[in-house]
Amino acid sequence: MAIVLLIVAGLLLTGALLIPRAFRRFFYPPAPPMPSVVATPVAQILSDLEANMKKKAPQVLDQMQPGLSDQEIAALEQQAGIQLPTEIRALYQWHNGCRSADPRVVGPIPGHRFLPLSEALGLPTVLSNQVAKATAVQKAAFGIFAGHTRSWITLFDDGAGDGYFFDPRRKPEEGAVFYSFAEDCTYVFFPSLRNLLAGAVKCYETDAFSWTNAPTGPALTEDFTRTTKIWESFGSSNIR
Repeated sequence: MAIVLLIVAGLLLTGALLIPRAFRRFFYPPAPPMPSVVATPVAQILSDLEANMKKKAPQVLDQMQPGLSDQEIAALEQQAGIQLPTEIRALYQWHNGCRSADPRVVGPIPGHRFLPLSEALGLPTVLSNQVAKATAVQKAAFGIFAGHTRSWITLFDDGAGDGYFFDPRRKPEEGAVFYSFAEDCTYVFFPSLRNLLAGAVKCYETDAFSWTNAPTGPALTEDFTRTTKIWESFGSSNIR
């Protein structure tokens, strides 16, 4: 009987260890093979993005905040206890997010607010504080279904928990920069922030991003049929 109990206990322990890992792998899968990293320097890509926004969506560009200095970024990194990669730093030296939260004029990606760095780096702490106040059952559920999001830094947010993220726990070649749509566990992984930004430039150049008269008024809009193909030429989706 003792042997049987030991076997059962071993099986339960194995299940307790493997099941959460399986859930995490389902809700936050490893990146599939990705295209090569874009060779164009990030500074040039950001310059091209600025030029395209100035030409095709100046209303959105007007909502962008001035970029941060090296010292300002370093101070925010120290406060958050993180060191950002060069490309993420370059993004915030370009512009420090959007002033507006109006979905019609946020950008540079339609419908996604570019978060100021202080806000982006503060969200993981806000999340941790919320989880700390939860019940034991809620904490367990969060750990299984959303625990993988603890380390995510939101770059471009759609206001509903989806968007474009950077995970400092992943290496670039593991898809540290990615798009996530939680409702159906869709991901598009990019081997570099340069790929994501170059994809955005391509969307402007081909009018997949355009300033149009939407039902709610003039807005920066996205042609999803066209952008899906563009994103997957710069990144790789887990949905086939």
